[in-house]
Amino acid sequence: MLGAVLAACAPIGGGTAVPTEAGVGTRATFAVAAPAGLFGLDADGKTLGPIVDLPAGAIPSSPTRDPTSKGIVFTLSRPTGGDGPGSDIYRVDLDGGSLRPLLTHDRAGVFYDSPSFDRDGVLYVHRRAAELDLRQPADSRAQDTIERVDPRTGERRTVLTDAADPTISPDGKTLAFVHLSRGDPDGLWRSGPEGAAPGPFLRTRDSFVFVQAPRISPTGRELVVSTAGHLVTRATRAPTGGGRAAHLGILSEVFVGTLDGSGIRSLATLTDDVVPAWSPDGARIAYIAGGTLYIASAADPTAKRSRQIGLLYGDPVWLR
Repeated sequence: MLGAVLAACAPIGGGTAVPTEAGVGTRATFAVAAPAGLFGLDADGKTLGPIVDLPAGAIPSSPTRDPTSKGIVFTLSRPTGGDGPGSDIYRVDLDGGSLRPLLTHDRAGVFYDSPSFDRDGVLYVHRRAAELDLRQPADSRAQDTIERVDPRTGERRTVLTDAADPTISPDGKTLAFVHLSRGDPDGLWRSGPEGAAPGPFLRTRDSFVFVQAPRISPTGRELVVSTAGHLVTRATRAPTGGGRAAHLGILSEVFVGTLDGSGIRSLATLTDDVVPAWSPDGARIAYIAGGTLYIASAADPTAKRSRQIGLLYGDPVWLR
């Protein structure tokens, strides 16, 4: 069963893996997955060009570095196609070569997303299996699970249900994720690497109406997460912030917290949800909002620089 899904297979043929300009990823500081493709940006946010030519109609998202730091692993969605909608996990070398699938959906309506590796190369990934009823869309259901895949042995197993957006600590001991209730975000949670003792991540009175894209720092000491609707139970339980509304009429905010869940602090208030990315040393955080790349100090929210880029939004990963 796993052999058809976990692929140590040949690169995609037919010229689809030839980059527009060879070696863009080897010169890039950031890789950004956007609807238009997978792009490289330099340290100042200047767009260098596409890292790889992707199959027609495929959309990348959720990029991360592979355990060797010699490649990029990301989600590749195909909204249409002979087997119907679905998404897979792909890998490509930094120079744009050897584009190949690591994890492929076995039927229409199965979506893999949010790959995360520990230091040993064990992969954690979100799997959504949709049961589509085209005659009665309201009756359509989805099963959300987090799977643990060991590329060395080929072993794959489900470690959590009603869960999405996994991020594993470098030492492999803490798995943070978005808990779901009837398919909707229900809070930031944690568990052991095998899904043991799942429960709320924070030990404070803070909670959120919406959370997405938690990312544990390369140092293993902190976590960053994109949120909307910050609530504090000892207060009036009204969302924080003001001004223009973003997600579902609520202001969005990026928070950084300690990995033990004992405290959080606001990094940025935004008009849209984002996907944050840590620098390799864990000192800075990058995100894209409104066509602008922001680079902020994880310790000092006032220490921030920004540059307008040619992409309105996207999911970044910090390569070097």
